[in-house]
Amino acid sequence: MLDGAGNGKPAGCDDGLMERETARRTVHAEEKLVELVDVYSRRVYPAVLEQHASGSVCSPLGVWLLLAACVTGAGGVERAELELAVGCSADEASELLEAFLSEPPPALKAAIAVWVRIVDATRELAAWVERLPSAVESGFMPTQQHANEWVDRHTLGLIKQFPLAVDSLRIALASALATRVSWKSPFDLVAASEHLSESSPWRGSVERVLWDKVAVNASLTETSAAGVVAVHEAVAQEGLTVISVSADPSVDRVAVLEAAHEIAAHIATGAQLPRCSLFALPLGDGHSWTITEREKPSWHAGQQSERIAGVSLPAWHLNGELELKRSARFAAVPALEVLRQLIGPRPDDQTEAKQVAVASFTRYGFQAAALTVFAVRASAVRNPNEIGTERTAIVRFDHPYAAVAISGHPNPPSRDTRFAGLPLFSVWIATPVEAEDHVESS
Repeated sequence: MLDGAGNGKPAGCDDGLMERETARRTVHAEEKLVELVDVYSRRVYPAVLEQHASGSVCSPLGVWLLLAACVTGAGGVERAELELAVGCSADEASELLEAFLSEPPPALKAAIAVWVRIVDATRELAAWVERLPSAVESGFMPTQQHANEWVDRHTLGLIKQFPLAVDSLRIALASALATRVSWKSPFDLVAASEHLSESSPWRGSVERVLWDKVAVNASLTETSAAGVVAVHEAVAQEGLTVISVSADPSVDRVAVLEAAHEIAAHIATGAQLPRCSLFALPLGDGHSWTITEREKPSWHAGQQSERIAGVSLPAWHLNGELELKRSARFAAVPALEVLRQLIGPRPDDQTEAKQVAVASFTRYGFQAAALTVFAVRASAVRNPNEIGTERTAIVRFDHPYAAVAISGHPNPPSRDTRFAGLPLFSVWIATPVEAEDHVESS
């Protein structure tokens, strides 16, 4: 029914009411995606660390996006498995994927592409692609050079090559995520010998470490996963925060990453961190701190005050690769089966699922990228009527800790940032690198 003006609006419709409802749905979608990616990240951490014996960098978000795309084309057992992995129904996953790709967090560059061989472009595949968000790029299988150029472009040049040879692929579904941000306040540099404890495995490996002399975003915090941990929040100008969490070296890596997500959830919602008073801890050295005490003038006898006088962290750089079929936690196998069904499965199909990622934490900023690929490869034995072309290219804190990069700023949390609190990249830092005193070029 039209209103009296005949302008096509429902009778009694109010523009302000519609805007408020749209805003409410947007906020709900953002909060829901943050929650689901957080849960998926915790689900896959054990599988990630099984493949990364020391340092680790990955983006569970990059995998989740591909699962959300695949579940929209799934049926039967695969649909049930993928809905369990993404944490919602196929319809809601489609809506969340649309919401994310239509306007990603401002600090994050994001892209998804699906490519298929001409002979494998079925009607079922075309119908699935039509249901995907319009921001998803689609087309016939590119050359290796064009695939490499797509990766380079959408990862801000941090990843240069597509990780698979495309000439034998029947279909490829890929997500690319990247960020390059600058700290609001660059770190100072201090001598590592003065800030690494005698028990630190990093003593002697670097000459300088980063120093935050203001330390307003630092705390000692109680977590359910890892006990009392040291926390530092490095805030970028562009709407991104890297949360570093250092626990007792005896605590399992999965538990430390779990603690990092506990803290990220508090920051994302604006809740007060469960800080641990320095007076509740013994004087002297803890696993990631040293507490001293002195007398000072005060307004009242026995008045207590406390502060964190500074924080030291190492600079670091990490590369990581994941074979996503190695663990059912990733849910890559049912997603690959969906792709096979969409292009018409063959008994000799070979499937691959891989993520490559890179990240750096420096005096001046943070940068990271992740490329995730689900692909179905044709058998090496080709049908006689198929001719293949081969191309080759010459391509000229004090101990290990966790870090999670999230969208938005803390204190107070960003309300003007899309998907504030969304986990973007997850890192386990096992080895530092030398801190540079010059600004890195972009």
